Amino acid sequence: MTDDPFARRYDIDWLRVGATYLLFVFHVGKVFDPAPFYHVRNDQLSFALLVVCGFIGLWHMPLFFLLAGWSAVSSLRARGTAAFARERLRRLGVPLIAGCILLAPVIKYLELRSGLDLSHRGLRVSPALQDGFKMVILSGLAVAPPFDERFVDFLPTFFTHLDRFTWSHLWFVAYLLTFTLVLLPLFLRVLRYPATRTPVPAVWLYAPILPLAVVQVVLRPYWPGIQNLYDDWANVAYYTIFLVSGFVVARFPAIEQRVDEEWARASILGLVTTLGLLLGVLGVIESPSAILAGTAVAGWCFVVAALGLARRFLSWRTPALDYLVESAFPVYVLHQVAIVVGGYFVVLPLSLGIVAKFVLLLVVSVAGTMVVYHFGVRPFAAPRFLLGMRARACALRKVGVPARIAMALLSAGLAGSAREARGAGSPVGVWYAEGGAAQVAVEPCAEGLCGRVVWLRSPFDEDGCELVDRNNPDPVLRGRPVVGIEILRGLNPSSRSADVWSGGDIYDPTSGRTYRCEVSLEDEDHLRLRGYLGVRWLGRTTRWLRVGAEQRTCRDTPR
Repeated sequence: MTDDPFARRYDIDWLRVGATYLLFVFHVGKVFDPAPFYHVRNDQLSFALLVVCGFIGLWHMPLFFLLAGWSAVSSLRARGTAAFARERLRRLGVPLIAGCILLAPVIKYLELRSGLDLSHRGLRVSPALQDGFKMVILSGLAVAPPFDERFVDFLPTFFTHLDRFTWSHLWFVAYLLTFTLVLLPLFLRVLRYPATRTPVPAVWLYAPILPLAVVQVVLRPYWPGIQNLYDDWANVAYYTIFLVSGFVVARFPAIEQRVDEEWARASILGLVTTLGLLLGVLGVIESPSAILAGTAVAGWCFVVAALGLARRFLSWRTPALDYLVESAFPVYVLHQVAIVVGGYFVVLPLSLGIVAKFVLLLVVSVAGTMVVYHFGVRPFAAPRFLLGMRARACALRKVGVPARIAMALLSAGLAGSAREARGAGSPVGVWYAEGGAAQVAVEPCAEGLCGRVVWLRSPFDEDGCELVDRNNPDPVLRGRPVVGIEILRGLNPSSRSADVWSGGDIYDPTSGRTYRCEVSLEDEDHLRLRGYLGVRWLGRTTRWLRVGAEQRTCRDTPR
């Protein structure tokens, strides 16, 4: 277990990727699952897929919420409160709106054409489908009226009639965005508690089972879960517990250590409970309360087991992981429409058995989603933005060791260009700041030019601990390492001179203060930086030296 709270956790990445791509199996299986609900439905249904989908459903979405809580810890520490909230709105709110406008109408239209209608009021099905649902709902369901509208006639009603609207699988995005913003004060409070490595008794790791079981037994019978957010209190309470639990586990290393030690026991307890749930499906156990409580026990235990197993066996990185991590959220947004469209038009009309249709629909949906993602989303700025992806980063944006070497080489190249073309200098490159105490990489960013600390001459404090941003006015950011902090931002070419960049800010980690700043190139190897409060004359000027130029400038200095 790493002591660096900002270190990349590849085990968490693998879990997130695995949970995302497992959605193809889960949702394709739901097409053949007797249990409600999916947007399109095969004529023949499978009890085996009822069991498979039921098993996945015990822990799958809970794992998503727990991982989201986990990620919120490092995101809050790295960005601060305001930037974290803005980032959540951009990376969750924008895809939610885009998906509801561009994808959800197609899903809802084919749902209605299939004789199904899940709205904020509940589920209705056509008379032809009633018998299939009676396999799991003996009392039957409300009858859906016939639907034979053209898509062009249906589309306006999707946005003007609430009964026609659906956010389909994007309910998770809506819930996560809402929960995260509402719980932000609680998250900030938890971050202020000191982390301790005092061993945590195993019983505390299983403590969330109690509130989860109460939610299932007390609330679930009244709110079975139609995911409309405003009248779905069982899901709201259930998934909130997982979200907060993920945040707490990531915040306190002692709890994570207990997870690593308990994964085997949690796995066994989850499997035993699942066998009991299977007996409930078969009618051997007839107590609804026992079954509902069992779903809470199995769900929590399998999530704990997944965390522990991933930590033990998946803490490694491959080039494929980098691609899959970036693809995970766009694939989540896109996969559902691929399954619904592929099922409705391609697979379900075929005269094939359930196994053949399942495999074919799985192949069609995965292939369709990945083709759209790889060729239609990944290369382009607009779809990346709409699907919550970061802008494509140039090599300069990275601050690892290879990137630092690349930046140093780029600085040397720019210096050579400046020698060949007078006035063509640029502040882009790596600079010694404060007399060589630090190196700052100045690089292009969305706001103009930005600068990030990439090296410190003395990276440890008097206790041998890594220097952190302890004086930051935002308590959430006081634990982040100084190396990696963006201290310059928003510099743009000045109208006064081709060698001046102004309009930006500079952050001083030693005081925690932010100043307005302006930089100017004295020559190809020296950068003059002026930090000031409000007006330029009320400030201080420092002189930076380009990394790689120290020997040359030293030889040029008279002795």
